[in-house]
Amino acid sequence: MNSNYCSAVDTGLFVSVQGEVGLCCSGSEPLGNIRNEPIKDIFAKQKFLEIQTAVRSNQSHSYCSGCDRIEQTAPGSSQRSAFNIHFSKPEQRQLRLADIRWSNVCNLSCRYCNTHDSSEWRRLHSLPIESVNRDYTESLFEEIEENKGTLEGVYLLGGEPLMQKHNIRLLDIINKNTKIDLLTNLSVLLDNNKIYEKLKSFPNVYWNLSFDNIGDRFEYVRQGGLWSVFTDNVKRLCDDFGANHVTFHPVYTIWNSINLEEYYEYAATGNFRVNWQLAQPKIDSAYGLATDSFTTFGHKKSLITRAVQEIELLTVKDPVVDGIKASLISDIEQPDKDKDFLIWTDKMEKFMPPNKSFVELWPELNTLLSN
Repeated sequence: MNSNYCSAVDTGLFVSVQGEVGLCCSGSEPLGNIRNEPIKDIFAKQKFLEIQTAVRSNQSHSYCSGCDRIEQTAPGSSQRSAFNIHFSKPEQRQLRLADIRWSNVCNLSCRYCNTHDSSEWRRLHSLPIESVNRDYTESLFEEIEENKGTLEGVYLLGGEPLMQKHNIRLLDIINKNTKIDLLTNLSVLLDNNKIYEKLKSFPNVYWNLSFDNIGDRFEYVRQGGLWSVFTDNVKRLCDDFGANHVTFHPVYTIWNSINLEEYYEYAATGNFRVNWQLAQPKIDSAYGLATDSFTTFGHKKSLITRAVQEIELLTVKDPVVDGIKASLISDIEQPDKDKDFLIWTDKMEKFMPPNKSFVELWPELNTLLSN
């Protein structure tokens, strides 16, 4: 497959919690908004046709700049790579993968999340929580119904997909052989969860567990989550769907950069696959600091050196992690990034008090950032 081609232009549909329509979740700008116009009209517009023509011709397009950056840092970990692995180029556009995010309703306020993606963050900042409008959800259900014959996969994300009531109806529409990928924090109670019960009747359900740390550090980063509930839910997934249907999907951040060994030790308990992604800066005034400070890159050389050492300790080899290592080695220190992160951490711990503080849970990391 040519390096700039991405089968998302011919097979993908993404709808954000704000109704913005794209080809995938990594597009640099929306093609339109389903609250204002039907999907068919959006994909007939010149904006989409220009992107499709460029990508089909193996030309770089600004719409795909996010994947370009990710591929430079960690080759093979972008949405482009995922689409090209799973979907070949069809003769004409044919919906095969739908990623519809009905709302940002979520039960957690993760440290690196934001008011756009989590209703809990919005609640903490006293911002209104938007309800899902029936008018435009009907057009989405009609689109899925019309294309369910070619639809090979759906992504259930959110917010938290196990809290998205529209997924109940979506599961009633799609064919039973459709592949379902969930990205879930798995911190909700599964007893009497209607979506979980429906999913048990589908043979091709794959669970991507969004968590990045173990034990007390899990509860610090995944504010509102309980490690005991999470681990019990993992055992239940294995019983109901099989361990081979469960993948760990962590974000590489400063909070796990020097604790990777313990993460892989937990993954080894069930021989779970680990599929890394990179933390991407989010534009959100609620952060109160440079929004990429929760990434490892740009911090002090001593921290970068320690992060590289942690990767070298791993016995499991992963091309994405190897790409992160190479990027860390060539990284450039940014002035005051460490100080800004510690100031922000203190501010956020006052705003969202954890059970244990950053200094208690990451003494080595705190020392590296402070000195």
